[in-house]
Amino acid sequence: MKFFGRKSLINLQEINKFIDLYARKDNWHNIDKRTGNLGYAWIHYSLIRILQPKRVLVIGSQFGYIPAICAIACRDNGKGIVDFVDAGYDYRNPDDKAHWGGKGFWKKNIVKKHFGKFGLEKYIILHIMTTQEFSKKISDRKWNYIYLDGDHSYKGIAFDFESFWPHLEKNGFVCLHDIYTRDFGDLECGVNKFWKKIKKKFSYSIELGGNCGLGIIQKI
Repeated sequence: MKFFGRKSLINLQEINKFIDLYARKDNWHNIDKRTGNLGYAWIHYSLIRILQPKRVLVIGSQFGYIPAICAIACRDNGKGIVDFVDAGYDYRNPDDKAHWGGKGFWKKNIVKKHFGKFGLEKYIILHIMTTQEFSKKISDRKWNYIYLDGDHSYKGIAFDFESFWPHLEKNGFVCLHDIYTRDFGDLECGVNKFWKKIKKKFSYSIELGGNCGLGIIQKI
């Protein structure tokens, strides 16, 4: 896969293939296929290229858009692994009450085949479990970059932030998706309220606009 074309900085055809596979028709990241704009994904790719992390943590993804772009950055760095955590919930399953738009995709698909289409299978480790379950398994693990997009309730995002912030290396970044989202169907989104609360506590925090919004905090 080549993102960089000869006549333009981007390869429109390859980027659109990437979007079609990992984002599908859902656009929660300021994506613009017409111009080959990956939206927020450019930020994640750039920061990971600069940080050169050994490990990246991604929590939640419907079809793998953010895990994939983080894995591309690790591949281009020549090092780094993405721990991808997703509960595998399906909004169509009445038993999966905390689905947050999930479609049960990760319980039905072969991860190596899905990410292997762009040569990323060696850079992603999938953990099909809740963050509560995952947090009990990683007592001594550290990450340089953390992306939170799982349980969008206030209680859920608070748990994820408070659980994994201590595992973020100094000078690393944590990103919160959907900081502007207030409604999520029959689920009340609390990420915006949590973001308003915590961003005041940190000197190095920024937020990026768009329909959903992205909040970024650096650990100094």
